[in-house]
Amino acid sequence: MGLAQAAILEKRIEALEEWQKDSKKFHNTFYDWQREQIAREARLDVQLGSMEANIRKMVEWQEAQQNKPQRFIDDIKGKIIWAVLAAAITFMLARVGL
Repeated sequence: MGLAQAAILEKRIEALEEWQKDSKKFHNTFYDWQREQIAREARLDVQLGSMEANIRKMVEWQEAQQNKPQRFIDDIKGKIIWAVLAAAITFMLARVGL
């Protein structure tokens, strides 16, 4: 093998070694980034779960608050109906003489 061929092979070997270093660096950087993304997604999943639970609690509380006046009105309506019925029954019993 001549000196010229050895020089060409030396350059090719250096280029391959440089490519190998760059490739390894790229892969390490990429895998580090990928691990960071996985950790970030895990944190986001926890945060979203917490937010979902809090939203569910707020919706339940709001529904309870909205139902309170309706329940109060329904109770009053029931009491009025019973009072009217009691008055009507008392009136009828008084007419009958009991």
